[in-house]
Amino acid sequence: MERNEDCFTLNTGARIPAVGLGTWQADGASCQAAVATALEAGYRHLDCAHLYGNENDVGQALSEALNGGVPGLKRDDLFVTSKLWCTTNAPKRIGRAVEISLKNLGLQYLDLYLMHWPVFSPLGDATDPPSHRTDELLKPPPRRMEAAWRAMEELVSKGLVRAIGLSNFNITQMEEILSYAKIVPAVNQVDLHY
Repeated sequence: MERNEDCFTLNTGARIPAVGLGTWQADGASCQAAVATALEAGYRHLDCAHLYGNENDVGQALSEALNGGVPGLKRDDLFVTSKLWCTTNAPKRIGRAVEISLKNLGLQYLDLYLMHWPVFSPLGDATDPPSHRTDELLKPPPRRMEAAWRAMEELVSKGLVRAIGLSNFNITQMEEILSYAKIVPAVNQVDLHY
């Protein structure tokens, strides 16, 4: 990954802004105001996730910004990331999950779509509200992660996402993905607190 002062260049050639607005724990009018203010201030990277339960709010702010709220702002100026939650990472659910995020955000494509955690849940589907319950999460059975990654790769070929990656994967889990990936993950986003 190449870096300049304001962006990193991904393995896809796309440039991801080095600083982005995280939308976790924001909702309703406060989320919409935060996104609008960030876009007006020059932020061009939005970090979203189905789990956050606020993609509709982000989408509302995006729509307003792109329709004159931020003069001259175009979709191509933005880098929007979202994440696939563990209850929807069965291969047959992944396409539906990204379609829901796209609809909620009011977008035709995502710049980056991440597998949110390297675990699976036997419960729920793409339309269920996300759950933080860790007791529902399982280590993926052999070959299930490969099937899920293949479904993620299909999203790129369908033009629904421009890059795919991981979130909260450790080195061993990343090595597993790399052992069969046709599309190398562009990112491993990790949660870090100081």
